[in-house]
Amino acid sequence: MRHGLCLAIALAGLLGGAQTAAPQEGPKKLRVVLFGAHTMDPELACGGLAALLRKGGHEVILAYSATFRGDLKINGEPQAVVHQREATQACKILDVTPKFFPYANEKLIADDASVKEVGAWLEEVKPDIVVTHWPVDTHPNHHVTHSLVWQNYAWQGGWSLYFFEIMGGQQTQLFSPDLYLDIGSVVDRKREACFAYPTHPPERPWGVHDGMQKRRGAECGVTDAEAYVLLGPKKGCALLPVTFLPRTRDYLPIPAKKEGK
Repeated sequence: MRHGLCLAIALAGLLGGAQTAAPQEGPKKLRVVLFGAHTMDPELACGGLAALLRKGGHEVILAYSATFRGDLKINGEPQAVVHQREATQACKILDVTPKFFPYANEKLIADDASVKEVGAWLEEVKPDIVVTHWPVDTHPNHHVTHSLVWQNYAWQGGWSLYFFEIMGGQQTQLFSPDLYLDIGSVVDRKREACFAYPTHPPERPWGVHDGMQKRRGAECGVTDAEAYVLLGPKKGCALLPVTFLPRTRDYLPIPAKKEGK
């Protein structure tokens, strides 16, 4: 947690030149990776972004670091099989591609082998943009996933890096976004994707995120919004091809509560 806090403070000094409007339109279609720790994480955090990117014709991959815990089973099936089947259905709803890494929740660490495996996949996929967890988070799998991505980030060339929030105030902490995305036109599809996980179950996390979306919406003058942070733009690297809104009022308070997933 202390390491994550230090990293967040360091990042705060690097986040400059925020993207406050859509980048210049061009013919190129982008490949975007939304990298979450668990099944349902990227859908909850940025399902609206995924849906809007697909409407724009861009390729979207939802990557999941860990999809199971130990040898747990659900109705006689390995938890990994069930969770990956549900995630595949959620991805069909959003019209995106899933990528499952083979790690168990309790064994997910950012060691050399895992960093290299994630790096090799990113090198193979060659995304234009990666969006992942903010580092300060009460869930260890979330900041490990952040670290797996962060350790493969290049300061020149490669892909642009954005951060999302999840279960704000309970898991993501100290998140001060400056990029707001109006998801009102796709919020129903985002909800449908999250509810493709009947074994999680989805009602409680969706309830938290529905409140977050309303709060972020109020901060930028719309009904429902997702919020992001861009690590400073890099020359020659693409930005998310969506229209971001600026914050128009003070951040609304989020009750701080440490709670695992």
